Amino acid sequence: MSAVVRPAEAGDAAAVADLLHARMNARIPPERWRRLLDYPWRPAEGGRGWLVEDGGRVVGYMGTILSDRALADGRIERFCDLSSWYLLADYRGDGTGDALLRAGMADPGVHYATMTARRATGRKIRGLGFSILDETQSLFSRSGRAGVAARFGEASIADRLDARSRRIAAAHAGLNLHHGLFEAEGRACHLVWQRKLKGEGVAFHDVLFASDTAFLSRHAQGIADALLKAEPAVLAIDSRFMRAGDDPGLVRSLPLARWYRSPARGPIDFDHLYSEVLLLDQKLP
Repeated sequence: MSAVVRPAEAGDAAAVADLLHARMNARIPPERWRRLLDYPWRPAEGGRGWLVEDGGRVVGYMGTILSDRALADGRIERFCDLSSWYLLADYRGDGTGDALLRAGMADPGVHYATMTARRATGRKIRGLGFSILDETQSLFSRSGRAGVAARFGEASIADRLDARSRRIAAAHAGLNLHHGLFEAEGRACHLVWQRKLKGEGVAFHDVLFASDTAFLSRHAQGIADALLKAEPAVLAIDSRFMRAGDDPGLVRSLPLARWYRSPARGPIDFDHLYSEVLLLDQKLP
């Protein structure tokens, strides 16, 4: 075998999608796997991931979903969501998998994260400079109280969004997520969330982004009361977005830790947008 690690190109999309569909998760159709190589916010250069090729055959892949994000302080910086690290069994154990992994996270100026790494992968990337981003989250059910006003749907809140939120809405158009504007005490917060059934049919409303994380933390219970329907449902907020002294709700351990590596940014700057979870329409662990 003479395996070579190289950047994935546009012409590799079909072969990569077929590999991941057949070997990683057959429930995700090939056309959806292709989104990892061609997504709406992909920069003009790169961002299609890295693959392992042997004699013209794709035998491994790692997604690197790049995004140039507008942050709360006004700066635009590059982030990368690491995705779908897979290598055929015949090519494991000789360093090829490690070479693939290192290739996907080689730029020292990029902020890297992965929200779906299995425990074995987490142990490996810790050795490559990654730290735990979060391993708990806060859950809020309906309490029957009021106090937070809400408007739902991108169209109904478009006139209230700032430039950063408008950029987010445009980049994620057509994906399976939800927008709302929540108001209390003279402040407003644009919230983006994903609704997925988990466990025994509980509708998890996982917060993907909040334009004002202090508002989110202070008014989490009020947001839950405004958002959740009369069904088994919870609002789920990763712990890094909750401030000390605010009601933490019910804190649960995440089934898989979330990881990050950054030259300058802290955990609060990492949300769940621009990610494989949204491109593949999967559940956050």
